[in-house]
Amino acid sequence: MKPRHSLLTALTLVAVLVTSCAPAQPTATTAPEPTKAPEPTKAPEPTAAPAFDFGIEMSPEAIAYYTPGRFDGQKITVVLSAFFHGEDRAVEKLRKEFEELTGATVEFVPLPGDQIYDLTRLELVNNSGIYDLTHTGAGGAKDFGLSGYLVELPKPPDVDDFYAADIAQYSIAGKLYGLPMIADTNLLYWNTELFEKAGLDPKKPPETYDQFREYAIKLTTDKNGKHPGEDGFDPNNIEVYGSVYKGIANLASTWEWYNYLYAFGGREFDKDYNPTLNSPEAVAALTWLTDNQNKYHIYPLDTVTMDYSEFDTLIAQGRAAMAINWPYLWGIVQDPAQSKVVDKIMVGRKPGQVIHGGNIGGWSWNVFKMSKNPELAIAFAKWMSSPHAGLAFAEGKDGNPVRLSVAEIWAKQDPTLLNAINVNLGDGLGVQWLDTGPSWLEVEDVQVAAIQAALTGAKDPQTALDDANEEIKAILEKNKFFSEALPKLQGK
Repeated sequence: MKPRHSLLTALTLVAVLVTSCAPAQPTATTAPEPTKAPEPTKAPEPTAAPAFDFGIEMSPEAIAYYTPGRFDGQKITVVLSAFFHGEDRAVEKLRKEFEELTGATVEFVPLPGDQIYDLTRLELVNNSGIYDLTHTGAGGAKDFGLSGYLVELPKPPDVDDFYAADIAQYSIAGKLYGLPMIADTNLLYWNTELFEKAGLDPKKPPETYDQFREYAIKLTTDKNGKHPGEDGFDPNNIEVYGSVYKGIANLASTWEWYNYLYAFGGREFDKDYNPTLNSPEAVAALTWLTDNQNKYHIYPLDTVTMDYSEFDTLIAQGRAAMAINWPYLWGIVQDPAQSKVVDKIMVGRKPGQVIHGGNIGGWSWNVFKMSKNPELAIAFAKWMSSPHAGLAFAEGKDGNPVRLSVAEIWAKQDPTLLNAINVNLGDGLGVQWLDTGPSWLEVEDVQVAAIQAALTGAKDPQTALDDANEEIKAILEKNKFFSEALPKLQGK
């Protein structure tokens, strides 16, 4: 349809033509143009979060996914492991950036790492609503997810940029309940100076766990310069240990032992989810461990009480020659303020035995159904799993890249460490107890007790694992794993 003023103009023109051919008439007074209605006032555009430079090439869809909107005046409370908390830590930098972008307030509640699950679960069971989200270690997403406490999270458009094993361990039947924060896997550490003193080639670390023990015997030295098996060797006065093991009665023990269990060919379940902790392969792995302690004396006498701090100190002070541990230790041994072995430690692929296998760890962000601000909580979880956050965690030595793109950038800064991480991630297997959801910590306690019983000699490895396997079956039956959790896990 033509505009009205065009039609009026055309009619006026016709009138002029007609009157020019007619007798003269008095001039008619032209009616004034009608007053136009004022243009309607436009509503202001909704305030959007300012553009953010993520520091890495991303698709428009990914930028939209990780860029938070405005949440002015709103607040969320986030449970955080005290290990990651502090003014100079990456999480604090990222929190401040998020608050500036969104206008929201983010309150961190730091809890001791060994208490996060128990204290958080208490609030979840009571549906208190005091926490909106948390970050958890490798088992948290399936634990809280199978218990029905978590919100399903939207899959990132760049999901293929994450390590597939990490996405898998935070998913239940294809649904994502944890956005990856950092990746983790164990590495082989060895002291090149001590290798040379023992007549070992520092460029050739052990390739099998049998060879690992052979090297460790040569490296273990008492105050008189004697080694295990030699006349006069004194296991009560060792100057340098061939290796060290975190034997304390907590997850530090089991999450190191999984590396040996998997390398010896063992697993926690068979294909039908029957516990197999007492398989010949598992018994061989535990026998290897206990013999290292009680027969060959390559570990300290107080191994059953040794936690991360004591373990790290022995490596950093040059009193332990080899170790299997997480990548964070690399930062400690290269720090002159904490280490006497700067530039004397190398990292690489863990030994194999039947296979080259080891466990993977990691942390993810999980949003609670009891959250009073779920949209804000999800926005924060997305932000903390963005490429920008991944770079911040890597640069702050808070964890390893969980993204391929970030790993590629970081490799240029520390190729020795990243190459070791990548090869061990390639060998990595997920800890199967995590599939038991809310049962996994109870199961871990039984496994911890079995390792302790074998290390102290209270039980032989076969008996310790036979007893543990039966206890685990009973726990899974009691907690209805087979009838309730397993069907959920399988998407039935």
